[in-house]
Amino acid sequence: MRGKIDTQENLFVFVQLEEMIPKDHLLMNIKDQIDFSFIDKHTENLYSNKGRPSIDPQVLVRMMLIGYLYGITSERRLCQEVHLNIAYRWFCGLRLEDKVPNHSSFSKNRNGRFSETDLFRKLFQAIVKQAQEKGLIKGKYWSTDATLVAADAAMRSLEPIEVPFTVEEYLQTLDQTDKEGLQEKEEKNTSTSRLPINDTHRSSTDSEARVATRWGSKKCLAYSNNILVDSTHNIIIDVEVSTPSLTEEGLASVEMVRRSEFKLGIVPQSLGADSAYGRGEVVAELRATGVNVYIPRPVLPPSSGASIFSKEDFVYDAENDHLICPNGKTLKPSKDSSKPSLERYRSTKAQCKDCPFKKQCTTSESRVVSFNKNQDALDWAEGLRNSYAYKKSQYMRKQIERLFGEAKEQMGLRRARMRGKEKLTEQCLLTAMAQNIKRMVKASSNPWNPTKEGLGLLVKGLDLFKIRFLSQLNVILFQLNKFYSKTYFYLIGHDCFENA
Repeated sequence: MRGKIDTQENLFVFVQLEEMIPKDHLLMNIKDQIDFSFIDKHTENLYSNKGRPSIDPQVLVRMMLIGYLYGITSERRLCQEVHLNIAYRWFCGLRLEDKVPNHSSFSKNRNGRFSETDLFRKLFQAIVKQAQEKGLIKGKYWSTDATLVAADAAMRSLEPIEVPFTVEEYLQTLDQTDKEGLQEKEEKNTSTSRLPINDTHRSSTDSEARVATRWGSKKCLAYSNNILVDSTHNIIIDVEVSTPSLTEEGLASVEMVRRSEFKLGIVPQSLGADSAYGRGEVVAELRATGVNVYIPRPVLPPSSGASIFSKEDFVYDAENDHLICPNGKTLKPSKDSSKPSLERYRSTKAQCKDCPFKKQCTTSESRVVSFNKNQDALDWAEGLRNSYAYKKSQYMRKQIERLFGEAKEQMGLRRARMRGKEKLTEQCLLTAMAQNIKRMVKASSNPWNPTKEGLGLLVKGLDLFKIRFLSQLNVILFQLNKFYSKTYFYLIGHDCFENA
């Protein structure tokens, strides 16, 4: 008998949303394993005891979390999806008859109630604390790295920086300060084309963004998202947004290590990073925290093949603070404000003009020898590169790229949703919070069993051996078959069988 849908609506309907959601759904596992009571704790002082009841902050934060978990970057679309999706409604604590908050509620709370607070960092740290309580943060292999996040601003929005006072005020300022230093500074500023663009221009759209480029990509206005990761379960421990500068990224890693030690009470055994973190001041600061730093050697430019004198060939005169070159000439100290971590000694053109060792010393008109003020820390890091822990740390460090790829491809972190460092910090913290929750659920659902994992590896090894053995056996049989076939036809051709 052919059936037909009854289009008449029932007057009373009793539906349990939880029964309509699969048991293995991501949101079902999150709600079972993550305690979200910290949302009420950290938002309690942001609401008044008088007036009309507001939207429950649990609903707002859970809706934001859904947007980051499923890559919904538009708040209008997020409200539509929560309105239509039963699993989203159930996770946010909304019934079928409840009205979903309007998208403007997010803007009002973000720009009003939540503005200039550390709410989102507290929420992120609460999730990290739960991961620590579950034993997912070991403190053995930590890693740090940074990635560029494009700002919500175009390159055409760059404008020259204008001096915020008149010519007379500027001249008075010049007279009150050191004349020699100012004259040298004015000589450098006469040709603005030689200065970096970040020193001469700012974006009228997002004044906190800076021009940056990486690995041959086009220049763009961007920020740098720095993260600190426990590589055992890839739990993001801390997040810091900085300008896209290698120096700022290194100092941000130091700040994250110190902050994590204060918040979690853990001093990591090792910290892995790439060669960009091998600057003297960064290594010295990380060494002061008590962590072993495993950083590759910086990639040096290829040499011309000629035997050039190294800085070890120069003799240091401590009494006069001079360097003596192999030809007996004196190199005097030379200050460079752009590189304060280096001590530089420079010769003159007259000294190097008729020097018989010039081809072995330099290819320019004069020789400059530089020493890092933190050479002891660099030598300490060099000594750690010969250990097994260095190889293990560098292997574990590469997993951090998966987190960046997931954040950019699936959670919309390739570009900033809003303008300003504060807003991007909120986006990066919520993205890392969503990533941590996914890994906490995965680790709780599939706990690691050493015996089971060991047997699995043994079975895989035996299967691989069997496959290789059978493939080699097939090759041998094929070669034997060819040999006997050729022998058979050879005997027939020479009538060997008949003579026999």
